[in-house]
Amino acid sequence: MIPLPSLDSLANVVAGMETHSVDEQVNWMRGLGKRELVALWEKAVGVEAPLTSLHGPEGEIVIHEGQNSLPLFNAFQKRCVLRNGKVQGYNHQAMSWITGPGHFLVQTDGTGSWFDYTQVASDAPAEFPPIKDNTGFPDKLVYGSMIDKLRKVGTRALIGAAFRPKNGQLKATGDYFMLVRR
Repeated sequence: MIPLPSLDSLANVVAGMETHSVDEQVNWMRGLGKRELVALWEKAVGVEAPLTSLHGPEGEIVIHEGQNSLPLFNAFQKRCVLRNGKVQGYNHQAMSWITGPGHFLVQTDGTGSWFDYTQVASDAPAEFPPIKDNTGFPDKLVYGSMIDKLRKVGTRALIGAAFRPKNGQLKATGDYFMLVRR
C-alpha cells in the first residue's frame, strides 16, 4: 500500500510507490486531492528533478500521466521529447480544444528542472499538435506566463507547483500537480 503524503514521510511514500506497478502508481495518484498534493510538494523540498527524469533518447516521446489540484478536468498527460538538445512538450487533455495544447520548453539549472510556458519550440514532432504560443485567448488564461517547478518523488514520479510573475517575482498560484512517467 502507498501511504498518503499527509500521513507519512516522503521516504515511506516513495518506498510504497516503488513496490507498485506504473498503473498502480497512476491509480493511486488519481485519488490524490489538493491536500495530498500540497503535502507531497512540501515534503519533497530540496529533492530537485533532473532533466533526465523528463525525457528518453533523442526523438522518443515520453508520456507522464498527470493529476492536478484543480476542481475539474484534473487528469491530463504531459508529453515530452528531447529534440536537437532541447526538451519540449505539451499538455494532452480532454479540454485542449478550449485551452490549447499548452506547449512548453523544459528548462534546467543543472540540478532542477521546470516547465516554461513562456518559451516554445519553433516546431514539433508530427505526433504533437502544431506549435502555438501561450499568448492568445484563451491559452493565455491557462498557460500564459506560467512556470511549473518540479521536485522528484521516487524513480518515476514528480510533484510540481505552478508559479506566475507578480511584481517582478515568481509567485505560487496555489495549484499543484503530480506526474508518473509511463
